[in-house]
Amino acid sequence: MDRRRIAEHFRLHARQHFQHFGRNRTGRVVVEVSHGMPRYSDCMMRGSKLIALLTDFGWRDTFVGVMKGVIAGIAPSARVVDLCHDVEPQEIDQARFLLRGAVPFFPKGTIFVCVVDPGVGSARRALCVESGGRIFIGPDNGLFTEALLGKGARAREITNPKLRLPAVSQTFHGRDVFAPAAAHLAAGVAPSKLGRIVRDPVRLPPLDPVRTGRRFWSGRIAHIDRFGNLITNLPAAEFLPPAVRGIALTAGFRTITRVCRFYAEAPDGELFLIAGSSGTIEISMNRDSAAKKLGMAVGSPVEVEIW
Repeated sequence: MDRRRIAEHFRLHARQHFQHFGRNRTGRVVVEVSHGMPRYSDCMMRGSKLIALLTDFGWRDTFVGVMKGVIAGIAPSARVVDLCHDVEPQEIDQARFLLRGAVPFFPKGTIFVCVVDPGVGSARRALCVESGGRIFIGPDNGLFTEALLGKGARAREITNPKLRLPAVSQTFHGRDVFAPAAAHLAAGVAPSKLGRIVRDPVRLPPLDPVRTGRRFWSGRIAHIDRFGNLITNLPAAEFLPPAVRGIALTAGFRTITRVCRFYAEAPDGELFLIAGSSGTIEISMNRDSAAKKLGMAVGSPVEVEIW
């Protein structure tokens, strides 16, 4: 066996954790392998990027699948995660709420493609925001208000025609503009190639509840999960015990004062409040839908008194 060929092979494949090779006293080739297992990151596809999709497209149509097809055609090694496609149609604040809660659980380098875009085809800009080591691609309609609050956040308008599809429709920028831009970034294109810096991206009012009196606050239903839990924008750490002695939350025509630590703690069919995994208060029913019981929707107001 040609020792030089072996040396070249191991030089090219150094990440396979071979530590030493050579010949023993009998002239046979000996390879010593490290006892440690390779790191998980070493087993992953080198250079692959994570793209997370958040839209109001639902699953009924081909929109999501086509976006994934565009990404695969440009950046076949990119990994695509479906964050959520059941945002209520045109509900930008709901998308903001979901995005804010999800971002901390994704690694730096993730590219978020967010398409809740009632202004598609109009003069609204296509945006790329770099913030917190992550990238956000989508319409300039306030969807990235929270991302823009990050230290050193930078926004660019996506204008480079080489980084979008050749034909851009007036109704599907998710396919024609946002998915290609994200895919090119995943393939190694620098964000600076997308377009110029934007100094005045659209920012919307904070998602936080509003104080209306010494003990009174006004909030809203930010999201409804598939179990019918009404997820509010009220931070649980500030509005539930032990931060307060008591709370009365009015939703529709019902006022709820019971607070539970977990769902099964409440009797079946009874409304109660609970600290949800999003960090905000949920209005829930054990083994039933609070949303159906109260007839509430995303954006519905809630009123709170604390003492």
